[in-house]
Amino acid sequence: MNLRRSAPPAPEQRLLTRAAAALACRIAAGFLAALALLGFCAYRVVLDEQRTQARDQLTAALRFGHPTEATPCVWLFELDGTTVLHPPQIPAGFPWKSAVSQAADGAPAIQTHVTVTGTDYDVMTVRHGGTVRQAVFDTWYQQADLDHLVRALVLVGLLGVALATIVGALLGRRSIAPLGDALDRQRRFVADASHELRTPLTRLHTRAQMLLRWHREHPPSDGDSDRLTSELTAMVQSAAELNDVVEDLLMSAGMRTDPARCEEFDLATLAAEVIEAERPRLGARVVALNTVGELLMIRGARSPVRRMIATLIDNAVSHTEPTGRIELSVRQAGRGIVELEVTDDGTGFDPADRERIFERFAQSGSPGPHHFGLGLALAREIVADHGGTIRAVGRPGAGATFTVRLPATA
Repeated sequence: MNLRRSAPPAPEQRLLTRAAAALACRIAAGFLAALALLGFCAYRVVLDEQRTQARDQLTAALRFGHPTEATPCVWLFELDGTTVLHPPQIPAGFPWKSAVSQAADGAPAIQTHVTVTGTDYDVMTVRHGGTVRQAVFDTWYQQADLDHLVRALVLVGLLGVALATIVGALLGRRSIAPLGDALDRQRRFVADASHELRTPLTRLHTRAQMLLRWHREHPPSDGDSDRLTSELTAMVQSAAELNDVVEDLLMSAGMRTDPARCEEFDLATLAAEVIEAERPRLGARVVALNTVGELLMIRGARSPVRRMIATLIDNAVSHTEPTGRIELSVRQAGRGIVELEVTDDGTGFDPADRERIFERFAQSGSPGPHHFGLGLALAREIVADHGGTIRAVGRPGAGATFTVRLPATA
Protein backbone atom coordinates (compact mmCIF):
# COMPACT_ATOMS: atom_id res chain seq x y z
CA MET A 1 0.00 0.00 0.00
CA ASN A 2 1.34 3.43 -0.95
CA LEU A 3 1.27 5.70 2.10
CA ARG A 4 3.09 8.61 0.49
CA ARG A 5 1.44 11.88 1.39
CA SER A 6 -0.04 13.71 -1.58
CA ALA A 7 1.45 17.08 -2.49
CA PRO A 8 -0.78 20.14 -2.15
CA PRO A 9 -2.38 21.34 -5.38
CA ALA A 10 -0.76 24.22 -7.26
CA PRO A 11 -2.81 27.17 -5.85
CA GLU A 12 -2.45 25.89 -2.31
CA GLN A 13 1.26 25.27 -2.79
CA ARG A 14 1.70 28.81 -4.09
CA LEU A 15 -0.01 30.20 -0.98
CA LEU A 16 2.23 28.15 1.32
CA THR A 17 5.32 29.14 -0.65
CA ARG A 18 4.40 32.81 -0.48
CA ALA A 19 3.78 32.54 3.27
CA ALA A 20 7.18 30.89 3.81
CA ALA A 21 8.87 33.51 1.62
CA ALA A 22 7.16 36.34 3.50
CA LEU A 23 8.33 34.88 6.82
CA ALA A 24 11.90 34.57 5.50
CA CYS A 25 11.82 38.18 4.27
CA ARG A 26 10.58 39.39 7.63
CA ILE A 27 13.34 37.56 9.46
CA ALA A 28 15.94 38.99 7.06
CA ALA A 29 14.45 42.48 7.38
CA GLY A 30 14.46 42.23 11.17
CA PHE A 31 18.08 41.09 11.18
CA LEU A 32 19.04 43.89 8.79
CA ALA A 33 17.28 46.48 10.95
CA ALA A 34 19.01 45.20 14.09
CA LEU A 35 22.38 45.17 12.31
CA ALA A 36 21.82 48.68 10.96
CA LEU A 37 21.02 49.95 14.47
CA LEU A 38 24.06 48.17 15.91
CA GLY A 39 26.28 49.50 13.11
CA PHE A 40 25.00 53.04 13.61
CA CYS A 41 25.71 52.83 17.33
CA ALA A 42 29.22 51.45 16.70
CA TYR A 43 29.90 54.18 14.13
CA ARG A 44 28.76 56.90 16.52
CA VAL A 45 30.85 55.51 19.38
CA VAL A 46 34.00 55.33 17.23
CA LEU A 47 33.37 58.79 15.78
CA ASP A 48 32.90 60.32 19.23
CA GLU A 49 36.05 58.62 20.50
CA GLN A 50 38.01 59.95 17.53
CA ARG A 51 36.78 63.49 18.12
CA THR A 52 37.70 63.23 21.79
CA GLN A 53 41.13 61.91 20.84
CA ALA A 54 41.66 64.76 18.36
CA ARG A 55 40.60 67.35 20.97
CA ASP A 56 42.97 65.85 23.55
CA GLN A 57 45.84 65.83 21.03
CA LEU A 58 45.25 69.47 20.11
CA THR A 59 44.89 70.56 23.74
CA ALA A 60 48.11 68.78 24.76
CA ALA A 61 50.02 70.29 21.83
CA LEU A 62 48.83 73.80 22.68
CA ARG A 63 49.78 73.43 26.37
CA PHE A 64 52.99 71.44 26.29
CA GLY A 65 54.21 71.30 22.70
CA HIS A 66 57.02 73.30 21.08
CA PRO A 67 56.65 74.64 17.53
CA THR A 68 60.00 73.32 16.35
CA GLU A 69 59.40 69.76 17.54
CA ALA A 70 57.92 67.30 15.04
CA THR A 71 55.03 65.17 16.34
CA PRO A 72 53.32 62.54 14.13
CA CYS A 73 50.09 63.94 12.62
CA VAL A 74 50.29 67.11 14.78
CA TRP A 75 51.78 70.50 13.85
CA LEU A 76 52.09 73.46 16.21
CA PHE A 77 52.36 77.05 15.00
CA GLU A 78 53.29 80.01 17.19
CA LEU A 79 52.71 83.49 15.81
CA ASP A 80 54.10 86.61 17.50
CA GLY A 81 53.50 89.60 15.30
CA THR A 82 55.22 88.80 11.99
CA THR A 83 57.25 85.91 13.44
CA VAL A 84 55.97 82.39 12.83
CA LEU A 85 57.54 79.35 14.50
CA HIS A 86 56.65 75.91 13.14
CA PRO A 87 58.08 72.39 12.58
CA PRO A 88 60.42 71.76 9.66
CA GLN A 89 57.72 70.18 7.45
CA ILE A 90 54.20 71.55 7.49
CA PRO A 91 51.09 70.86 5.36
CA ALA A 92 50.21 73.40 2.71
CA GLY A 93 47.77 76.12 3.67
CA PHE A 94 48.79 76.43 7.31
CA PRO A 95 48.71 78.23 9.62
CA TRP A 96 44.98 78.73 9.04
CA LYS A 97 44.82 82.51 8.80
CA SER A 98 41.10 83.05 9.45
CA ALA A 99 41.35 81.18 12.77
CA VAL A 100 44.51 83.14 13.66
CA SER A 101 42.71 86.41 12.98
CA GLN A 102 39.73 85.41 15.11
CA ALA A 103 41.98 84.35 18.00
CA ALA A 104 43.97 87.60 17.72
CA ASP A 105 40.71 89.52 18.05
CA GLY A 106 39.97 87.73 21.32
CA ALA A 107 37.77 84.82 20.16
CA PRO A 108 37.82 81.78 22.52
CA ALA A 109 39.54 78.55 21.53
CA ILE A 110 37.33 76.57 19.18
CA GLN A 111 38.06 73.29 17.45
CA THR A 112 37.21 73.47 13.75
CA HIS A 113 37.33 70.96 10.91
CA VAL A 114 38.85 72.10 7.61
CA THR A 115 39.78 70.45 4.32
CA VAL A 116 42.91 71.52 2.49
CA THR A 117 44.02 69.94 -0.80
CA GLY A 118 41.76 66.93 -0.20
CA THR A 119 42.98 66.23 3.34
CA ASP A 120 40.87 66.77 6.48
CA TYR A 121 42.36 68.51 9.52
CA ASP A 122 41.15 69.48 12.97
CA VAL A 123 42.42 72.92 13.99
CA MET A 124 42.43 74.60 17.41
CA THR A 125 43.71 78.16 17.85
CA VAL A 126 44.23 80.00 21.16
CA ARG A 127 45.74 83.33 22.22
CA HIS A 128 48.17 83.73 25.14
CA GLY A 129 48.98 87.38 25.69
CA GLY A 130 50.39 88.72 22.46
CA THR A 131 51.15 85.24 21.09
CA VAL A 132 48.74 83.10 19.07
CA ARG A 133 49.26 79.34 19.07
CA GLN A 134 47.57 77.06 16.56
CA ALA A 135 47.58 73.25 16.65
CA VAL A 136 46.73 71.22 13.55
CA PHE A 137 45.78 67.52 13.65
CA ASP A 138 45.69 65.32 10.53
CA THR A 139 42.56 63.11 10.64
CA TRP A 140 43.52 60.89 7.69
CA TYR A 141 44.13 57.81 9.85
CA GLN A 142 40.92 58.38 11.77
CA GLN A 143 38.96 58.65 8.52
CA ALA A 144 40.65 55.49 7.24
CA ASP A 145 39.58 53.66 10.40
CA LEU A 146 36.00 54.85 9.87
CA ASP A 147 36.07 53.70 6.25
CA HIS A 148 37.32 50.27 7.33
CA LEU A 149 34.57 50.07 9.92
CA VAL A 150 31.88 50.95 7.37
CA ARG A 151 33.21 48.37 4.89
CA ALA A 152 33.28 45.74 7.61
CA LEU A 153 29.70 46.57 8.63
CA VAL A 154 28.48 46.41 5.02
CA LEU A 155 30.22 43.07 4.46
CA VAL A 156 28.85 41.65 7.70
CA GLY A 157 25.42 43.00 6.77
CA LEU A 158 25.41 41.34 3.35
CA LEU A 159 26.60 38.02 4.76
CA GLY A 160 24.20 38.32 7.68
CA VAL A 161 21.20 39.08 5.46
CA ALA A 162 22.06 36.15 3.20
CA LEU A 163 22.39 33.85 6.19
CA ALA A 164 19.23 35.24 7.79
CA THR A 165 17.33 34.69 4.54
CA ILE A 166 18.47 31.07 4.36
CA VAL A 167 17.65 30.45 8.01
CA GLY A 168 14.34 32.28 7.59
CA ALA A 169 13.45 30.14 4.59
CA LEU A 170 14.19 26.96 6.56
CA LEU A 171 12.21 28.19 9.56
CA GLY A 172 9.41 29.35 7.26
CA ARG A 173 9.11 25.94 5.66
CA ARG A 174 9.17 24.25 9.04
CA SER A 175 6.56 26.67 10.42
CA ILE A 176 4.27 26.34 7.40
CA ALA A 177 4.53 22.55 7.28
CA PRO A 178 1.81 22.00 9.95
CA LEU A 179 -0.52 24.24 7.96
CA GLY A 180 0.12 22.17 4.85
CA ASP A 181 -0.61 19.00 6.81
CA ALA A 182 -3.85 20.51 8.15
CA LEU A 183 -4.96 21.49 4.67
CA ASP A 184 -4.09 18.03 3.40
CA ARG A 185 -6.15 16.42 6.18
CA GLN A 186 -9.05 18.75 5.43
CA ARG A 187 -8.84 17.87 1.76
CA ARG A 188 -8.85 14.16 2.52
CA PHE A 189 -11.82 14.59 4.87
CA VAL A 190 -13.85 16.41 2.22
CA ALA A 191 -12.92 13.81 -0.38
CA ASP A 192 -13.83 10.93 1.93
CA ALA A 193 -17.13 12.53 2.98
CA SER A 194 -18.02 13.26 -0.63
CA HIS A 195 -17.31 9.70 -1.67
CA GLU A 196 -19.44 8.39 1.17
CA LEU A 197 -22.32 10.70 0.19
CA ARG A 198 -22.10 9.94 -3.51
CA THR A 199 -23.52 6.40 -3.28
CA PRO A 200 -26.77 7.14 -1.33
CA LEU A 201 -27.39 10.27 -3.41
CA THR A 202 -26.95 8.30 -6.61
CA ARG A 203 -29.43 5.74 -5.31
CA LEU A 204 -31.89 8.51 -4.38
CA HIS A 205 -31.56 10.08 -7.80
CA THR A 206 -32.00 6.77 -9.56
CA ARG A 207 -35.07 5.76 -7.53
CA ALA A 208 -36.64 9.20 -8.03
CA GLN A 209 -36.14 8.85 -11.78
CA MET A 210 -37.61 5.35 -11.73
CA LEU A 211 -40.62 6.54 -9.70
CA LEU A 212 -41.21 9.45 -12.06
CA ARG A 213 -40.97 7.18 -15.10
CA TRP A 214 -43.37 4.66 -13.52
CA HIS A 215 -45.80 7.43 -12.64
CA ARG A 216 -45.77 8.72 -16.19
CA GLU A 217 -46.41 5.22 -17.55
CA HIS A 218 -49.13 4.53 -14.96
CA PRO A 219 -50.86 7.86 -14.22
CA PRO A 220 -53.34 7.84 -11.33
CA SER A 221 -57.04 8.17 -12.06
CA ASP A 222 -57.72 11.07 -9.68
CA GLY A 223 -57.08 14.76 -10.38
CA ASP A 224 -53.78 14.98 -8.46
CA SER A 225 -51.72 13.67 -11.39
CA ASP A 226 -50.28 17.07 -12.36
CA ARG A 227 -49.37 17.93 -8.79
CA LEU A 228 -47.72 14.54 -8.21
CA THR A 229 -45.78 14.87 -11.46
CA SER A 230 -44.58 18.31 -10.41
CA GLU A 231 -43.45 17.07 -7.00
CA LEU A 232 -41.65 14.07 -8.49
CA THR A 233 -39.93 16.32 -11.02
CA ALA A 234 -38.82 18.62 -8.20
CA MET A 235 -37.51 15.57 -6.30
CA VAL A 236 -35.43 14.52 -9.30
CA GLN A 237 -34.07 18.04 -9.69
CA SER A 238 -33.24 18.26 -5.98
CA ALA A 239 -31.44 14.93 -6.09
CA ALA A 240 -29.50 16.14 -9.13
CA GLU A 241 -28.56 19.35 -7.31
CA LEU A 242 -27.39 17.36 -4.27
CA ASN A 243 -25.29 15.26 -6.58
CA ASP A 244 -23.81 18.45 -8.03
CA VAL A 245 -22.97 19.63 -4.51
CA VAL A 246 -21.06 16.42 -3.85
CA GLU A 247 -19.20 16.80 -7.13
CA ASP A 248 -18.31 20.35 -6.16
CA LEU A 249 -17.03 19.14 -2.80
CA LEU A 250 -14.83 16.65 -4.58
CA MET A 251 -13.58 19.41 -6.82
CA SER A 252 -12.95 21.79 -3.90
CA ALA A 253 -11.01 19.08 -2.08
CA GLY A 254 -8.28 19.73 -4.61
CA MET A 255 -8.72 23.50 -4.27
CA ARG A 256 -8.84 23.94 -8.04
CA THR A 257 -11.42 24.34 -10.74
CA ASP A 258 -11.85 21.44 -13.09
CA PRO A 259 -11.49 22.90 -16.62
CA ALA A 260 -13.76 20.17 -17.94
CA ARG A 261 -16.67 21.57 -15.91
CA CYS A 262 -16.21 25.17 -17.10
CA GLU A 263 -18.50 26.52 -19.77
CA GLU A 264 -19.84 29.79 -21.08
CA PHE A 265 -23.34 30.75 -19.99
CA ASP A 266 -25.59 33.77 -19.58
CA LEU A 267 -25.60 34.96 -15.96
CA ALA A 268 -29.02 36.62 -16.35
CA THR A 269 -30.57 33.40 -17.62
CA LEU A 270 -29.07 31.45 -14.74
CA ALA A 271 -30.38 34.03 -12.25
CA ALA A 272 -33.88 33.69 -13.73
CA GLU A 273 -33.68 29.89 -13.36
CA VAL A 274 -32.66 30.22 -9.71
CA ILE A 275 -35.52 32.62 -8.98
CA GLU A 276 -37.99 30.22 -10.58
CA ALA A 277 -36.61 27.31 -8.54
CA GLU A 278 -36.97 29.37 -5.35
CA ARG A 279 -40.60 30.40 -6.00
CA PRO A 280 -42.11 27.97 -3.46
CA ARG A 281 -40.06 29.59 -0.66
CA LEU A 282 -40.76 33.20 -1.58
CA GLY A 283 -44.36 33.30 -0.43
CA ALA A 284 -45.81 36.78 -0.85
CA ARG A 285 -42.41 38.40 -1.35
CA VAL A 286 -41.86 40.28 -4.59
CA VAL A 287 -38.76 39.23 -6.50
CA ALA A 288 -37.83 41.36 -9.52
CA LEU A 289 -35.12 40.58 -12.06
CA ASN A 290 -33.65 43.49 -14.00
CA THR A 291 -31.20 42.88 -16.83
CA VAL A 292 -29.28 45.44 -18.86
CA GLY A 293 -27.94 43.95 -22.08
CA GLU A 294 -28.88 40.93 -24.15
CA LEU A 295 -26.03 38.52 -23.43
CA LEU A 296 -24.24 38.75 -20.11
CA MET A 297 -21.90 35.83 -20.61
CA ILE A 298 -19.37 34.53 -18.12
CA ARG A 299 -17.21 31.43 -18.06
CA GLY A 300 -17.19 29.04 -15.13
CA ALA A 301 -18.83 26.08 -13.47
CA ARG A 302 -22.58 26.54 -13.73
CA SER A 303 -23.51 24.58 -10.60
CA PRO A 304 -21.36 26.55 -8.11
CA VAL A 305 -22.47 29.88 -9.62
CA ARG A 306 -26.09 28.73 -9.35
CA ARG A 307 -25.52 27.88 -5.70
CA MET A 308 -23.91 31.27 -5.10
CA ILE A 309 -26.96 33.07 -6.51
CA ALA A 310 -29.27 30.81 -4.50
CA THR A 311 -27.31 31.62 -1.35
CA LEU A 312 -27.71 35.36 -1.89
CA ILE A 313 -31.43 34.95 -2.53
CA ASP A 314 -31.78 32.71 0.53
CA ASN A 315 -29.98 35.33 2.63
CA ALA A 316 -32.35 38.01 1.34
CA VAL A 317 -35.40 35.84 2.05
CA SER A 318 -34.19 35.12 5.57
CA HIS A 319 -33.87 38.82 6.40
CA THR A 320 -37.02 40.25 4.77
CA GLU A 321 -40.61 40.30 5.89
CA PRO A 322 -43.09 37.87 4.23
CA THR A 323 -44.29 40.80 2.11
CA GLY A 324 -40.84 42.24 1.45
CA ARG A 325 -39.20 43.01 -1.87
CA ILE A 326 -36.05 41.52 -3.39
CA GLU A 327 -34.42 42.79 -6.58
CA LEU A 328 -31.82 41.10 -8.73
CA SER A 329 -29.96 43.15 -11.33
CA VAL A 330 -27.57 41.76 -13.92
CA ARG A 331 -25.64 44.21 -16.10
CA GLN A 332 -22.34 45.10 -17.67
CA ALA A 333 -20.10 47.02 -15.26
CA GLY A 334 -17.25 48.36 -17.30
CA ARG A 335 -15.25 46.56 -19.90
CA GLY A 336 -15.01 42.81 -19.36
CA ILE A 337 -17.09 42.75 -16.14
CA VAL A 338 -20.56 41.35 -15.49
CA GLU A 339 -22.20 42.54 -12.29
CA LEU A 340 -24.89 40.75 -10.29
CA GLU A 341 -26.62 42.79 -7.57
CA VAL A 342 -29.06 41.41 -4.99
CA THR A 343 -30.94 44.05 -2.98
CA ASP A 344 -33.55 43.59 -0.27
CA ASP A 345 -35.54 45.85 2.05
CA GLY A 346 -35.04 43.64 5.10
CA THR A 347 -33.31 44.00 8.44
CA GLY A 348 -29.90 44.86 7.00
CA PHE A 349 -26.73 44.64 9.07
CA ASP A 350 -24.24 46.80 10.91
CA PRO A 351 -21.77 48.40 8.43
CA ALA A 352 -18.96 47.30 10.76
CA ASP A 353 -19.86 43.69 9.85
CA ARG A 354 -19.56 44.12 6.06
CA GLU A 355 -16.41 41.94 5.99
CA ARG A 356 -17.25 39.72 8.96
CA ILE A 357 -20.44 38.39 7.36
CA PHE A 358 -18.28 36.54 4.82
CA GLU A 359 -16.37 34.68 7.53
CA ARG A 360 -17.30 31.15 8.49
CA PHE A 361 -19.53 31.05 11.59
CA ALA A 362 -18.40 34.53 12.64
CA GLN A 363 -20.14 36.57 15.32
CA SER A 364 -21.18 40.18 14.85
CA GLY A 365 -19.23 42.87 16.61
CA SER A 366 -22.43 44.85 17.22
CA PRO A 367 -24.57 44.31 20.35
CA GLY A 368 -27.06 41.48 20.17
CA PRO A 369 -26.96 37.78 19.27
CA HIS A 370 -25.94 38.11 15.62
CA HIS A 371 -24.24 35.04 14.18
CA PHE A 372 -23.25 34.35 10.59
CA GLY A 373 -23.32 30.90 9.11
CA LEU A 374 -21.46 29.24 6.28
CA GLY A 375 -23.48 30.24 3.21
CA LEU A 376 -22.01 33.68 2.50
CA ALA A 377 -18.49 32.40 3.18
CA LEU A 378 -18.97 29.67 0.58
CA ALA A 379 -20.48 32.21 -1.82
CA ARG A 380 -17.37 34.35 -1.54
CA GLU A 381 -15.16 31.31 -2.18
CA ILE A 382 -17.15 30.50 -5.31
CA VAL A 383 -16.84 34.08 -6.55
CA ALA A 384 -13.10 34.15 -5.81
CA ASP A 385 -12.64 30.80 -7.56
CA HIS A 386 -14.15 32.38 -10.69
CA GLY A 387 -11.81 35.38 -10.50
CA GLY A 388 -14.43 37.80 -9.17
CA THR A 389 -15.20 39.90 -6.12
CA ILE A 390 -18.18 40.27 -3.78
CA ARG A 391 -19.01 43.09 -1.41
CA ALA A 392 -21.91 43.94 0.86
CA VAL A 393 -23.48 47.26 1.84
CA GLY A 394 -26.20 47.64 4.44
CA ARG A 395 -27.59 49.44 7.44
CA PRO A 396 -29.71 48.17 10.32
CA GLY A 397 -33.36 48.31 9.30
CA ALA A 398 -32.55 49.67 5.82
CA GLY A 399 -31.92 46.47 3.88
CA ALA A 400 -28.76 45.16 2.27
CA THR A 401 -27.13 45.01 -1.15
CA PHE A 402 -24.71 42.31 -2.28
CA THR A 403 -22.72 43.04 -5.42
CA VAL A 404 -20.86 40.32 -7.32
CA ARG A 405 -18.47 41.23 -10.12
CA LEU A 406 -17.31 38.45 -12.45
CA PRO A 407 -15.09 38.50 -15.54
CA ALA A 408 -17.10 38.50 -18.75
CA THR A 409 -16.15 36.26 -21.65
CA ALA A 410 -14.32 37.97 -24.48
